Amino acid sequence: MFIGANLQKVRVLYGYSRKELGEALNVSEQAVWQFENQMTTPSFETIVALKRLFSVKTAYFYQEKKAMVVVKEENIAYREADIVSRKKTTAEAEYLNTIYPIISTIESYLDVPKGNIQQIRDTILSCYYSSEEITRVEVQQMAEQAREMLDISLDNSDLLYKIEKSGVHIVEKNIGGKADAYSTWSEDRQTAFIVLGKRKSAVRRNFDLAHELGHLLMHVDREFLSLDKNEYNKLEAEANMFASFFLLPEKEFLQDFSKLNYISNPDSYVELKMKYHVSIQALEMRAYKLGLLTPQQNTYFYRQIAKKNYRKKEPLDEEMILKRPGKIRSIMQLVFSNHLLSLADFLEDLHVETDYVSKLFTIEKEFFSPFQNNESFSDYGKILPAQFK
Repeated sequence: MFIGANLQKVRVLYGYSRKELGEALNVSEQAVWQFENQMTTPSFETIVALKRLFSVKTAYFYQEKKAMVVVKEENIAYREADIVSRKKTTAEAEYLNTIYPIISTIESYLDVPKGNIQQIRDTILSCYYSSEEITRVEVQQMAEQAREMLDISLDNSDLLYKIEKSGVHIVEKNIGGKADAYSTWSEDRQTAFIVLGKRKSAVRRNFDLAHELGHLLMHVDREFLSLDKNEYNKLEAEANMFASFFLLPEKEFLQDFSKLNYISNPDSYVELKMKYHVSIQALEMRAYKLGLLTPQQNTYFYRQIAKKNYRKKEPLDEEMILKRPGKIRSIMQLVFSNHLLSLADFLEDLHVETDYVSKLFTIEKEFFSPFQNNESFSDYGKILPAQFK
């Protein structure tokens, strides 16, 4: 029997409205609604079209799937977005609830170290809730403590790797809309996620990572969809402060800034950008908030940013390498290459094609080519991935 809920799940996962899916299938919006509510069954031709569109197997639509709610949509924190629409948030929650069991299955074949993200979170939360109104000084103390516990290098070049190593699942995808990134904890607070947009420079990605880390550590269990604009902006401001303090430790930054000659000239910050892997605008804002520039100098700086067209593209943006999440990819590599699980069995269990997994985790399809004909073996035991020890 055709399971309409499975069609709805994959439709939402891919971000289609019923109307959009109907147009793709050359059927009416009402017909899609009837399919999903099992009032009618799609024709053979429509099933074939659905398989091709979503890169799934026929069995995907005919076998019951146990619903797993790992993430609640109201707990998703977005980076640089207005209060997002319910449709978008539902789709992103569906995405996380889809990838979680897949990641868990792959990780079950390896002895993957748990990491210390929960310990860091609990340490920061005890500070966050120690006072009724959080001050800049307290946010700075929390950021510096988190940085120390993660053991981030001074130049922030290992930021993504160290956050992944701490136990956070980081993935990248086309988020769409105004959001640059988002983060959340699973409902049981055992698993953390950061989802990064793909249209970013290396330095802006670092700020997104630090911003979302701030949400994960300070704003656990906040129901973002229920916040009014002022409450939402307050939490965003706290995450921005956390990111600034986290990426640019005050002592070292003050020493480097004292050597600049033209502090209101954006080009003067290029060397600091190279050193800290932080954008010119974030560097200047850190200095301004420390009282190192006057309001007039700050205004002049941003006039120069506009004049030089640096708002979206700064010097070195193309030269600095954009680092991509690697933990999930590495775990798949270990599992498939060591024959702990064959790619064929993995796909068959999910009732999907390679393109589905490739799209889900933004991993190029060619990555899976060496594993296409592997058989599965179960006598190899578990492997401890050295890169995550």
